[in-house]
Amino acid sequence: MSILDNLEVDDRLKASARKLKLFSYESIFYLTNPVGALSAKDVSALKQAAAKQLNVKRYTGGILCQGITEISGESASGKTQFGLQLSLTAQLPTEYGGLDSGTLYICTEDAFPSNRLYQMIKNFTSRHGNRICHHGNLGDKIFIEHVADFEGLTECLEKKADLLLKSGTIKCIVLDSVAAHFRSDYEGHEMFKRAQHISMIGSLLFKYSQQYNIPVICINQVTSSMKSEGKQLIPSLGLTWSNHVTTRIMLSRTERVVTIHQDSVQCALETVIRDMEIIYSPHLPSVTVPYIIDHEGMKGLK
Repeated sequence: MSILDNLEVDDRLKASARKLKLFSYESIFYLTNPVGALSAKDVSALKQAAAKQLNVKRYTGGILCQGITEISGESASGKTQFGLQLSLTAQLPTEYGGLDSGTLYICTEDAFPSNRLYQMIKNFTSRHGNRICHHGNLGDKIFIEHVADFEGLTECLEKKADLLLKSGTIKCIVLDSVAAHFRSDYEGHEMFKRAQHISMIGSLLFKYSQQYNIPVICINQVTSSMKSEGKQLIPSLGLTWSNHVTTRIMLSRTERVVTIHQDSVQCALETVIRDMEIIYSPHLPSVTVPYIIDHEGMKGLK
């Protein structure tokens, strides 16, 4: 007996889902665009029905607006790739899961990976074709800001972000990463000041998400925590920051590999499988889904 038999949808949707081999809740939640005989409305109906079976009151899918979504994980888990892909997805029309607008991408430590972005833009445009909104070149709607310290981050958010939001130029903010200026810029006796600054940034980002109904994505590092069950990785900045987070997603690398075949690459590629875990969220079930990263970007692994 398939999970599709339990979903409260009509037989047409069940038949289409079977043709696409959507035999798990995870595979249904992977869907972001119309596929096969499923329209955007059909995809939404399937997700809502799957969420009901998992006792989730409502599934809106994707990244939540009106709140802070934290993407945390170890090095090379795909955090920045996630941020780049969300920045591109935001420019799609709303019926295809986008915001039909631009993104403010704030870099606080490493140089912005412009070469990787251009590679993703090329493949993103090829994959989505005429669904790309007509705002000129795709990369023109990503506004990149480099900030060197806490004061620069505050100025960027209070002035530049506010101006872009008021003008309607952007409808998404990506902060990569939120922990950079709080890990080593404070002395031992300045922990109270550090906590105040963390709360200031969290409150400002949350205010923007509420005021403009936009998603705010904050990429975070992880630290080691020794517990009775052994060493465990937890997001940086502790409870002071966690109190501002609405949705927490943890990325991790596994030891599993998979060989993939792509039309744009003549030879087969071997890539590491990564896991995306929903730690907590008001609109998503607590699941772990595997994904891969190739030259086109992040992809769910079915």
